[in-house]
Amino acid sequence: MNLKILITSVLFCSITSTKGQNNSGLIIYDFKYSNENSEVKTIESRLFFNDSVSIGVAYSTNFYTQNKVGINQETKGLGLNFMYGDLKGEIIHRNFKTEKITLRFPKSAALDEYTVQDNWTKIQWKIKDENRRIDRLICKKAIGNYRGRRYTAWFTEEIPLPYGPFKLHGLPGIILEAEDDEKIFSFNLKSVEYPTNLEFDVNEPIEKENKTLYEHVYSQDHIEEILLERLNVKMPKGIRLTKNQNKVDSKRKYRIEKLFEWEK
Repeated sequence: MNLKILITSVLFCSITSTKGQNNSGLIIYDFKYSNENSEVKTIESRLFFNDSVSIGVAYSTNFYTQNKVGINQETKGLGLNFMYGDLKGEIIHRNFKTEKITLRFPKSAALDEYTVQDNWTKIQWKIKDENRRIDRLICKKAIGNYRGRRYTAWFTEEIPLPYGPFKLHGLPGIILEAEDDEKIFSFNLKSVEYPTNLEFDVNEPIEKENKTLYEHVYSQDHIEEILLERLNVKMPKGIRLTKNQNKVDSKRKYRIEKLFEWEK
């Protein structure tokens, strides 16, 4: 499981908010990713930011719908598709003053909603002598490695903030487009509004359950087993779902993060 929001007061309503600050903005990306079935999926990802905080939001039901849900017949058994996402969505909250990154994951068929304190991992970018225009903005090319993937990114110094989609950050301008070398994951600019007078919540996400980064990675590595365990508890006596033993272990090939700090 790999795992159009114009801001509304319902989605981002908070005592602490940002409105009309000089460095406030909103960038909308089309996030494309492939899976082991060679399917290419596209969802909308949004990046809200001010002069010290960036908040990436994806899988919010306010701007994302998942139509293919339920049981489907596959070559060697049954496949299960479950709804993923909720109103808050999947959040990457990054505070550049405190160098703190907090992740929030929605409730799924396998896991309840939870938060994670991630490691603040700096990316060693190499800026290239190549320029292009994206949405009338002059952009520069940069190459960087992050958790097992090599990315080509295009950033603009016309918005001189070190933010970007997903966990990509640290360039002298905001990242408008990025793609990994395997062409499995890509972020393409859909629209940019900078500066903006929109209001949005700048507080880090909070949930009842908190996982360590290691616990989160373990859960994602064993998500199918966790899901089957939950489903089998509800199965009638004598019926048990099992994992497809013929499925090839992809070794995180289709996960956006392939290699973590403790695995090097």
